[in-house]
Amino acid sequence: MSQITFLNQPSIGHLNTLLSIANQMKAEGHSTRFLVPGGRGVKTGIQILDTGFAIHQKIEQSGHAFSALSPAWSPLWKALFLPFKSGYAEIEHALDIFSSGLEHYTRHALKQIERERPNILVTDFGFPASSLAADIAQIPFVTVYHSGLPFRGEGIPAFGSGLPIGESNGAEAKAYETREARLLERIDSRINKARRAFGLSPIDAEFLRRPYSPWLNLVTSATVMEAPRQDLGEHTFFVGPCIGKRSESSDVSFDFLRKDAYKIYVSLGTVFNRKPEVFRKILRSLDQEAYQVIVSAGGAYPALSKGPIPSNAKIFPSVPQIRLLSEIDLFISHGGNNSTNESLAAGKPLIVLPVGGEQADNGSRVVYLGVGKKLDIQRFDEAQLRHAVEEIRTTSRYRERAFQVMEGLRETDGVAAASRCIAWVAAHQKPLQRREDIPLTVTPADLDRWLEGEPSA
Repeated sequence: MSQITFLNQPSIGHLNTLLSIANQMKAEGHSTRFLVPGGRGVKTGIQILDTGFAIHQKIEQSGHAFSALSPAWSPLWKALFLPFKSGYAEIEHALDIFSSGLEHYTRHALKQIERERPNILVTDFGFPASSLAADIAQIPFVTVYHSGLPFRGEGIPAFGSGLPIGESNGAEAKAYETREARLLERIDSRINKARRAFGLSPIDAEFLRRPYSPWLNLVTSATVMEAPRQDLGEHTFFVGPCIGKRSESSDVSFDFLRKDAYKIYVSLGTVFNRKPEVFRKILRSLDQEAYQVIVSAGGAYPALSKGPIPSNAKIFPSVPQIRLLSEIDLFISHGGNNSTNESLAAGKPLIVLPVGGEQADNGSRVVYLGVGKKLDIQRFDEAQLRHAVEEIRTTSRYRERAFQVMEGLRETDGVAAASRCIAWVAAHQKPLQRREDIPLTVTPADLDRWLEGEPSA
């Protein structure tokens, strides 16, 4: 068995996938530890900071060791302004945060690595300091991606633009490409500056637009739920959604669900959900006897719970989303990677109301796959949303396409496949290279047949 250290930004959305993998690996007997910037018992009254500082509770409740990395002031300060960003400006700001404080986090991660001596690092793609620390310590590292969105492909617009996939978008596409090029150049420059400071060789251009680990890159998605991507390299594997080993609260019972209603679940994610007016507009739009509406309101719950609440709606601070998705007919979502993947794995159509970051791209992915629609969270009106709901409810192709995607995922098991790959690299201390006869999306059965007979492949 191996010692596995997971490194992650202090973000629930980025944590969930790594936590699912860590739960699997711990159950298989591996030793697991998380390194996350933040601390214990810090309360600021600022939602984004308090969510990050409380992340250790979720990790430790799952039974994993946790060590806090001292926060760097630059990303901490920049994080205060993230809730005020939207659209492409939000993804620019988020990537600015992720690529800040690299030397600080590398030094502090190295101290933990030297103390613990793990066999391998597993890192969310948004924590590039991990790659520096691994290179300095000369140990393998695995980069985990929540979807294929960061990667280039034919007809794929600029990352974060939310433009349609496979269409010619003219001047607007050119403008986004220019902004993206400047952003990527700035990130590359920061990473190379940090690498020079530690005596490391420079990286190739466009660090965040390609799988960047020379050991192993895991994409917790599948080709059946993605637009085609190119130049992924021989160390990249799609393993399927990683949702099988994540614990959820069981406080909410679903006994109230009506068999005669079209059940619609509404959530705007775990962080930027303090939008009571958006929720109220959705509730007014869906105030129809034929619908039953279940809302996970998050930070908007105190305001929403004061009413008025339509008689066909139930409002909760949070719900066990993975369990609920199997019970509903339609998901109205912000379009985060976890929510999108979980909905597709459950075979449910979506209406995406992107707030920022990768969410607009996920909305375009939903439209490209034919499993739902995307609306502008700032501009949609009640009639527009109701029309979108009715089109999905009464048009079979959305349900059929969502079911086809779910069927395409049936043989995958993201947490088991990810654990198998990580454990192999940790044990052999060498890159895992995909053979030409191995599909890009791998199942545990694929890996067992391949790796069992070729332990030194």
